[in-house]
Amino acid sequence: MSAALHLINQPTAQSVREEIIERPLDNVTSFDQSPEQRLRRAQEYIAQLQSEVRTLREELARTERAVEQRDTLLRNALQRELELRAELIRGLF
Repeated sequence: MSAALHLINQPTAQSVREEIIERPLDNVTSFDQSPEQRLRRAQEYIAQLQSEVRTLREELARTERAVEQRDTLLRNALQRELELRAELIRGLF
């Protein structure tokens, strides 16, 4: 049995963090806007960050499931290898 691994070009957590850090905050903290406008912009920014956190958590959950599946495949392959080695040794003696 063989398993195929498909790599998907998704941004890494590090690149997402760098993107968030590099974003200009002047649109949130601009003092030429009224307090209501600044509050609205800040709330929009918070909502955007919360959405990104949800997306990252979903990606983390998918990745954890994929790792668990690959771990199971690896354990199965190791078990099969041990069984084949035992059969080979029995065949030799």
